[in-house]
Amino acid sequence: MALGVIFPLLAHLATIFTSIQTSLFIQKPIALYVIAATLNLISVRFLYRNEKEATANGVVLATFLAMIVLIVFMREMVFSYA
Repeated sequence: MALGVIFPLLAHLATIFTSIQTSLFIQKPIALYVIAATLNLISVRFLYRNEKEATANGVVLATFLAMIVLIVFMREMVFSYA
């Protein structure tokens, strides 16, 4: 599961400590987190192909939990564009 936390943690740190989010994705407040989830799901594909099911399941769980936490804590920004 620790492997699945790396990309969301990097996205969070990049959002807080850099201006990447504001300069590249002005109208998309969660774009870096979506990219992190996509990278996690790509890594899941390779983990399943290399028969590492337990690790892949941990990455899926970490990705799911990270997105739930993101929606709970950032729901004003996520749903304000709808």
